[in-house]
Amino acid sequence: MRAKKVAAVGFAGLAVFAIAGCGSGKTGGGGGGTGILVGTTDKVTSLDPAKAYDNGSLLAETQVYQFLLNFPAGDATPKPDAAEKCEFTTPTVYTCTLKPGLKFVNGDPLTAESVKFSFDRMVKIDDPQGPKALLDNLDHTDAPDDKTVAFTLKKANDQTFPAILPTQAAAIVDEKVFPADKIMAD
Repeated sequence: MRAKKVAAVGFAGLAVFAIAGCGSGKTGGGGGGTGILVGTTDKVTSLDPAKAYDNGSLLAETQVYQFLLNFPAGDATPKPDAAEKCEFTTPTVYTCTLKPGLKFVNGDPLTAESVKFSFDRMVKIDDPQGPKALLDNLDHTDAPDDKTVAFTLKKANDQTFPAILPTQAAAIVDEKVFPADKIMAD
């Protein structure tokens, strides 16, 4: 009988701690922090899109840079991100119209010229460890106005080109921050 009482008291004590552990207390943060912490076991080799072509860097770069198109979760078809729309206007020209009012995180305007700079930079630097090879079918990039970017391709009807725009090869960088002809140190 005494053993049953001791067991009952012990069980009751454990139940009290278990129930107390389920209390709501203070719920999730209300914001106001100064940063975001992202955990990964992948190594980030560089934050310069012209240098890095690995999973760890892609994870970081998709959180930092803007892209014309992105892959929505669970969808293998690229959808507009910084672009309002993108389409083939001829068999060798893929044209994107930017959304209005885009800005880089530092407040600089993100324009079609920014996109042209980013693609020209990627091609010019041609880092052997970078993703430039994805742009081998790109002949040149034009920015006829602040909202329009036209990619002229070497070979017609390249239906893979839209799938390149959500990759590191197509990260849009600020021409006032990144050098046009060399990798930026991390």
